[in-house]
Amino acid sequence: MKSNKAYSVFFTVVLCWACAGILTFAHTRWRTRIEENESYARIHAVMDALGLAMPGADRDEVLAAYRSAVRVRTEGEMQVFEAREGDRVMGYALHLAGRGRYGPIQGVLAVDASRQRIIGLRIYRHNETPGLGGRIASIEWLGQFAGKPLVTDGVSGIVIGARERGGNTVDGITGASKTTFALSRMLNQAIAELLAGGMKLEELDLGLGVDAVTRATPGYPKTRSRPPHLRKEIRRPPFMTVPGMDNLALGKPVTGSMTEEPIIGELEQVTDGVKKSGDFDYVELDFGPQWVQIDLGETRSIHAIVIWHYYKNPVIYNDVIVQVADDECFETGVRTLFNNDHDDSSGLGKGADTAYHARWWGEIVDARGDANAGTRARFVRVYTNGGAAEEETRFVEIAVYGK
Repeated sequence: MKSNKAYSVFFTVVLCWACAGILTFAHTRWRTRIEENESYARIHAVMDALGLAMPGADRDEVLAAYRSAVRVRTEGEMQVFEAREGDRVMGYALHLAGRGRYGPIQGVLAVDASRQRIIGLRIYRHNETPGLGGRIASIEWLGQFAGKPLVTDGVSGIVIGARERGGNTVDGITGASKTTFALSRMLNQAIAELLAGGMKLEELDLGLGVDAVTRATPGYPKTRSRPPHLRKEIRRPPFMTVPGMDNLALGKPVTGSMTEEPIIGELEQVTDGVKKSGDFDYVELDFGPQWVQIDLGETRSIHAIVIWHYYKNPVIYNDVIVQVADDECFETGVRTLFNNDHDDSSGLGKGADTAYHARWWGEIVDARGDANAGTRARFVRVYTNGGAAEEETRFVEIAVYGK
């Protein structure tokens, strides 16, 4: 019995070593060929996404056309494939790489010379389920992306979803939400970095965790009048910013426009980090234009301000105005970062920003400025003039992301 056990162990070890040796030999022997094939797959995808593919062309013809029309450039920290015809730029291609549900996904995104619209999207490597997630590589599904704008209503990126509608949306794949979510992250990161001049960016982590209600907000009731500047899209692409953002407002002191205590809740709830929309998770203020103000304690670089109004019910809030200043009386260095008061009903000037449904991920105000440098300020003030259909002004949370 002992001899049989020893033999089994010895045989297993020898077999494992033999298999490992064979695999190592094969990988070493054909490493160059494997790398050449991977390089060609990427080159072919670049040409195809740019609309420069030659049907029926062999490998050598494709490589020759690529060397003639495409050059690789570096913009910031990003590698860009620039396609030219003589002195005319025809478009740019970006390499996409990330992890899907079952393994790596690699592809190429091509945009036009003006960097305003997508020319094409191609996926040349993936391990997703055939007939489900594997459809991300099909020409029929990828054809939806051609002509889509890189920026819609001032927001960059593409939304993939079965129920989404809008100029920057494409239909998702039923049963492959994890795959399309992964592709969406890769795609939107590449778009944001290209528009930022090749700067390294990442998706802003709103820190929702288990404290937030992660459900879609119902549509605006048909029985109520719709604001003329209501944004139609239900979702938006993730907010991309430079790495290393923190919520500078967390636990910071809050003051408000009311001379008395809030009708419901306490002002410190605005920066307590709780983003739920339950019966005791919001601060309710008087009717009419009201504001809450956060003191960051010192001048900081602000990149995004996220506002969670009360969102348990479908509410569109009026006259949402976000300002920053250098002093608590808002007399020095006052700058308006967001204003959706389309008719100046709050008396702070007419704004051009669109209105939003209150929703669980909040209203994101872009404060990055040129080259994602951020807006320098110490005090943040958020105005609101109630909600549509005479809803009260209710704040759940305000987060100020920056460094």
